[in-house]
Amino acid sequence: ATAAAGPLDEPPDQKAVFATIESRRVVPGRSRIGGTVAAIAVREGDHVELGQVIATVGDDKLALQMKSLDAQIAGLEAQVAQAQTDLTRAEDLFQKGIAPKTRLDEARTASNVAANAMRARTAERSVIQQQLTEGNVLAPAAGRVLKVPLTAGTVVMPGDPVALIAEQNFVVRLKVPERHAKSMKAGDPIRI
Repeated sequence: ATAAAGPLDEPPDQKAVFATIESRRVVPGRSRIGGTVAAIAVREGDHVELGQVIATVGDDKLALQMKSLDAQIAGLEAQVAQAQTDLTRAEDLFQKGIAPKTRLDEARTASNVAANAMRARTAERSVIQQQLTEGNVLAPAAGRVLKVPLTAGTVVMPGDPVALIAEQNFVVRLKVPERHAKSMKAGDPIRI
């Protein structure tokens, strides 16, 4: 008896090719303010999470402006307290009939001017505080740090990249010669 001869199974055709593991997107972590890099919190190869502080940029002028505004606010607090005391005294004297209404109006105006000046300086201080906070360079995406082209002490301008971050969801890019690529199709197993 003879057995029916079936097609022979061909051995798999395996070729060695180069491949790289790459990110689909590389995003730079950029400085939002100009100044000097005070500290770098990451190195090449580190994993970072979205929003993580990767570096700190400082500007000495901002710190000086903050101190100046603090001194101005302290002076304005004293003016507000004095204006409130004068207003209370003017109201008391007006109710007793000793002081004219114009004196009371002047005291109210002085109290309002002092309070508004205090609010303006406090708002200016908040702006400077926000600029100091913006000195923290945050990771724009979760992933791996590919490159940190700066060192502590480097001067940066707003928008300068401090680190390049490869987003997660990496892909394997094969470098297959054309003559071998024609025999490949989507879904073929690849041994790494």
